[in-house]
Amino acid sequence: MRPMHGSMTNNQDARAPLGRVLLLTGSIGSGHTRAAQAVSEAMLRGRAAEWALVVDALAHASAPFRAIYRDAYIRLIEAAPTAIGWLYRSSDTVEGGAMRRVVQRAALARLRRMIASEKPDTIVCTHFLAAEVVSGMVERGEWTGTFAVVVTDLDAHAMWAVCPRADRWFVALPETVEILAGKGVPRERMVVTGIPIAGAFSARMPTRTELRERFGLARGGPMLLVSGGGVGVSLLETTIRQVLAMPLDCSVALVCGKNEPLRRRASDIVARNGESRVKCTVLGFTDRMHELMHAADLSIGKPGGLTSSEALACGLPMAIVHPVPGQEERNSDHLLEWGAAIRLNSPESFGWRIAQLLGDPERLSAMRTAARARAKPFAAEAIVEEICALRQVTTAAAAAPRLARTVHQSA
Repeated sequence: MRPMHGSMTNNQDARAPLGRVLLLTGSIGSGHTRAAQAVSEAMLRGRAAEWALVVDALAHASAPFRAIYRDAYIRLIEAAPTAIGWLYRSSDTVEGGAMRRVVQRAALARLRRMIASEKPDTIVCTHFLAAEVVSGMVERGEWTGTFAVVVTDLDAHAMWAVCPRADRWFVALPETVEILAGKGVPRERMVVTGIPIAGAFSARMPTRTELRERFGLARGGPMLLVSGGGVGVSLLETTIRQVLAMPLDCSVALVCGKNEPLRRRASDIVARNGESRVKCTVLGFTDRMHELMHAADLSIGKPGGLTSSEALACGLPMAIVHPVPGQEERNSDHLLEWGAAIRLNSPESFGWRIAQLLGDPERLSAMRTAARARAKPFAAEAIVEEICALRQVTTAAAAAPRLARTVHQSA
């Protein structure tokens, strides 16, 4: 089996409390997968698992289902975000869903066969699609083991609650507990840990000057970290031009990820802009976002659950650009309420608002403090610790009847 994402180790330690672990994610954006990888990393670092494999559930789905569930959704985000908001609100209920489960069961038959073949001792889901499928398998007796769900947004849609067979839900905030409890999730099965992020975001870092030098950025002055994909294709040119027109000496790292057409377009916009006091470096994919976040003064982009949690861990204020209606808007509400972000609503004033903030060191410092106060950089470790404790209890409970029978037989 070759998963889209993930790795196995050769550490077959029989004492590993979690045994063999599958971490099931969904490739709708990168956040769900990054959360799964963070938990996997914490498991292997702490020798809690014999192996920990990160698997994209959609890589095991039928092509038509994948096209509708992921590809059409991603296109709608850019083309018709209002429709995404309607879908989010109209599906935010635990009522019904029988037809959805029938379709998912058929479309994800390969995933179910893979789980039956691998026979993991523990399954952790960082996407609700996988969680609902696994819950159905438990209900039908197709798989037994420890089953955990990791909610990857600050808020929680009802889809996170439609997996009643889960042993634990790991959530970002006490308020998330209240939301899911109102949707029927037992309170005693929920644990507030924060959203899991990679250990690199909490590691010791070189100085900001050294970090900037690594990327060819100016050693001093303000630095902006702009997510090309997070800004959105339709707003990319406006955002870059607004930033480059700011009347202050500033450096910008514009990260475009693996989207090569986006990187070329961004590079072309910067080249055509001419002279500017703002120096912009366009980057493609990088596995050093933790370094860029620690080096920056302000992040510009969308407030996904993972991106927001990573920024909070780095004490990095955010300037939120047109969040997707639904989960991103709700994440945005929390960040704004905490004082860790501003929201950029009108493209015509993006540059002005950013320049105003960068010109107010006192306010920027207060936003950094607010971000650090809400950070939970060790959420992945907390999740692993809780699952280990849960398995210890359930394993002991399962062993008790066997021990009693053995004693009775020997007597």
